[in-house]
Amino acid sequence: MRGAAVSILHKNQKSLSLWQLICFGVLTTPLAMGGLALVIFIPTFYAVDIGLGLATVGAVFVFGRVFDVITDPLIGHLSDQTRSRFGARKPWMTIGLPFFCISVWLLLMPPENIGVLYLVLVSGAYFLFYTIVDVPYSSIGLEISPHVHERSMLASSKAVFQVIGAIAAASIPFVLALSVPQSLGVIAQTVIVLCIIGFILFIAFMPKGERQVSAPKLGFVTSIKFILRHHVFRYLLGSFFIIQAANALTAGLMVLYVTHVIGSPELVGAFLGLLFSSTALFLPLWVILSKKFNKKTSWMTSIIFCSLGLIFAIFLGEGNVIGFVIFSVILGASFGCDAIMPTSMLADVVSETENDGQNRYGATYLAIKNAVSKLTFVVPMGLAFPVLDLIGFEEKGQNGASQIFTLVFFFAILPIILRIIAFFVVKVAPTANAELALKNG
Repeated sequence: MRGAAVSILHKNQKSLSLWQLICFGVLTTPLAMGGLALVIFIPTFYAVDIGLGLATVGAVFVFGRVFDVITDPLIGHLSDQTRSRFGARKPWMTIGLPFFCISVWLLLMPPENIGVLYLVLVSGAYFLFYTIVDVPYSSIGLEISPHVHERSMLASSKAVFQVIGAIAAASIPFVLALSVPQSLGVIAQTVIVLCIIGFILFIAFMPKGERQVSAPKLGFVTSIKFILRHHVFRYLLGSFFIIQAANALTAGLMVLYVTHVIGSPELVGAFLGLLFSSTALFLPLWVILSKKFNKKTSWMTSIIFCSLGLIFAIFLGEGNVIGFVIFSVILGASFGCDAIMPTSMLADVVSETENDGQNRYGATYLAIKNAVSKLTFVVPMGLAFPVLDLIGFEEKGQNGASQIFTLVFFFAILPIILRIIAFFVVKVAPTANAELALKNG
């Protein structure tokens, strides 16, 4: 009976148009451009060009990630509990976006003779206002559609525009033949312009309706406890953590692998571009699989697909550029599924916990997932890099068989083990009622 009722409800709800899906995703592009600049260009710029030093800059950005892990759930909870005539999400985005643009400008275009305190304050502002914009914005993608498969389309829209932003930011120094400081100026201006355009499109064309909440407001701790009691979410969070840890190891060591195993450091940029491109190109495949079978099957297929690719990578050697091209395509394709399926599955969880009149939880659910994702990207720095340093791995020199094997272990073998564990966690995980109802309806 419940399945039939949900199916009827889904049939009666109007789907989002292609234009609305595009308008939803556009704002992701400037956020992704700023994020890639933060990872690729800014640390070296502040450490070398400005002269603050690698250790100091590294410590500042590690602190920023820890800061994010704390602020993400807090901002998510505050957004969930916000009640205004403009909704719960848009006020936060409206407040956060101008300050995000200012922090981007200050971070990418610093004045002369700045010191560590400037970097700490400006990067802290960047992390905070990025969260204030991104968490409410992304949580709308979990709530806006009652259609199970359309939630995958919303996640795919964000993923496509995220790839566009990453490729755009990475390409600017090469396409425009600019130095890193000049490129950061262009990126800053582009991010600000696209933030304005993306926000206008979002406000103008996305549906304005929002579920009304009449229940008493909840405290932060109460909300967290409620969310962590959800058994489907616990399985989803656990499998997502394992997969992201595996991805962080492979992505974090890719430059070293290309340099010391494949022996083609000059092709690192090309391999990264191929990885980003295949992420976008394979998104329709995962959506089709999820629609034909279910989201768990789509994600498990991707996990196996990537594991086979990692096994293939183990046997690559010096000069095997074509082999690494194939591997980059496989890895990028899997990264796309790892991005959209957990998000779409989370939207199903949110859908079944947010009934009429009850409190919102979408932003807090998403913020906890984001915090876990950010924690996993410390894995290469906290696990692989210290071990490589301990055994005497030479980043710019020659390495022996034991050093290369250790690199291969952290780049491919350990991620394979983690993915196999994740596969079985996903396989036994319960499914949210929203997808079960559609399947049985």
